[in-house]
Amino acid sequence: MNAKCLLTAVLFAASIFAQEYFPPGSLAATTYDHEFLASWYSKHLKALEEPSVWHLSLQKPPVEVYRFLYLRSFDHPIAVRLSIAADGTGALTSKETNGAGGYEPGSLIRNRTVKLSEKRVESFREKVEELGFWKLPTWPEPDEKTVGVDGAQWILEAAEGGRYHVVDRWSPHSDDPIHKIATMLMIDMARFEIPHRDVY
Repeated sequence: MNAKCLLTAVLFAASIFAQEYFPPGSLAATTYDHEFLASWYSKHLKALEEPSVWHLSLQKPPVEVYRFLYLRSFDHPIAVRLSIAADGTGALTSKETNGAGGYEPGSLIRNRTVKLSEKRVESFREKVEELGFWKLPTWPEPDEKTVGVDGAQWILEAAEGGRYHVVDRWSPHSDDPIHKIATMLMIDMARFEIPHRDVY
């Protein structure tokens, strides 16, 4: 098999694997970049034993779910998922593996679910709307002045009323909407005890 055929076969296999969690072409402007990212993120989501938020968005009746996937290069992968019931209450599931976000995912070492009141859920919903999550582009315009080396991918997904949206950022600043929503989920609500210097 020549190199071109081999690359095509690899990309096809990656596409099948990646589409389980993310719609085709949703993470990047090119097929290659999308499949690279989706395969990477999917590997960690599988290790975290997480469902596909995209698939959940297709269910009938519609569901409402928000998930933050936090992949730091050398630190444990984290996922925090908020599932909202018809009565407005929530179930917040926090998970962690013992791998590294930029490498192998490892095994599940944290898996906790707590109930949230309707008031707490509504506070989160208001923050999501206030920060304009549904209008944010999935990936930002490229900044030639910024060179990414070691950092963290912040991937925030949501399903609500039959719609799905994903926003992906690399080590966003503290004033970035994704940073604000994600830290609200991970630190304020899920109570992950992460030193300030390790939130990047």
